[in-house]
Amino acid sequence: MCWSGFRLATATGEQQYIKASAKYFAIALAGGGGPLAICSLDRPGRFEPGTSQILSGHSGNVLDFDWNPFDDTMLATASEDTSIKLWTIPDDWEPIDSNGNAKSGTSLESDAALVELVGHRKKVTLVRFHPTASNVLGSAASDMTVKVWDCERGECVSSCDEFGDLLHDFVWDYRGDNIATSCKDKTLRLIDPRTGKVTQSIANAHEGAKSVKLAYVGDDASHFVSVGFNKTSAREMKLLDIKNLSTPIHTEKIDTASGAFVPLFDKDANVLYMCGKGDVKLGYYEVEPPKIHALSEFRSTTPGKGYCSVPKLG
Repeated sequence: MCWSGFRLATATGEQQYIKASAKYFAIALAGGGGPLAICSLDRPGRFEPGTSQILSGHSGNVLDFDWNPFDDTMLATASEDTSIKLWTIPDDWEPIDSNGNAKSGTSLESDAALVELVGHRKKVTLVRFHPTASNVLGSAASDMTVKVWDCERGECVSSCDEFGDLLHDFVWDYRGDNIATSCKDKTLRLIDPRTGKVTQSIANAHEGAKSVKLAYVGDDASHFVSVGFNKTSAREMKLLDIKNLSTPIHTEKIDTASGAFVPLFDKDANVLYMCGKGDVKLGYYEVEPPKIHALSEFRSTTPGKGYCSVPKLG
């Protein structure tokens, strides 16, 4: 299926650029108010700004967003204006009427937000919902902090500021007991989200200076992969055991392309999907600690900007 006609946002950063729930996918558009296109997964076709759903509720560009794993219609957005907002996409918010004809598009504005979370001092670059606890959200910002929010109360419950530079990535483990972070200072840190304290760290995880991305792998979240660059700027992947972060249990050189990888892991099949920004290929790897096995790859003729997976219910 194919959707076309998007005028994509030009804001760059550490985000995926596109994310999906089991009902919709969202993608950032160019324009004032940080507009997001909200598209139904069962309605491919050309995107028309006048007849398609647009969420526009910030005073700056939307840098990242995430769908609630417990509600396919709830979306969190993080913006350059330092705020995070939660939205519910109305069930009747459709671009086609009962007769199948296009109708005038509507836009959710800032006053339609369910909750506004304010606490970061600079632009919010990453946002992730908790995987097992409803209405808990994590965020990272250019003020070099990671915060955990109670969305129902609209307040911050913990904050970690033990970073030496800007954050590249942060991910929850499957149960939400830990947060793994990567940083421009080349240090990987594990954080207790309840207290905001760093519990473990590994310095100089990748010798290259470019972005490092993370993903928990395995059945019990006892391992995670970090994907970065070595000192010759080649892309590499390391498999780390949480019980002993001092030495990677497997290191694999991938290629010499320059785009930062975004790893996505399917824990049911033990398959890791890897695609980099600007890449024309998507690689698949089977993860069986202590080894990672290359399986195959998909190739396209068009360089990609971002990619995501659709939840299996979709």
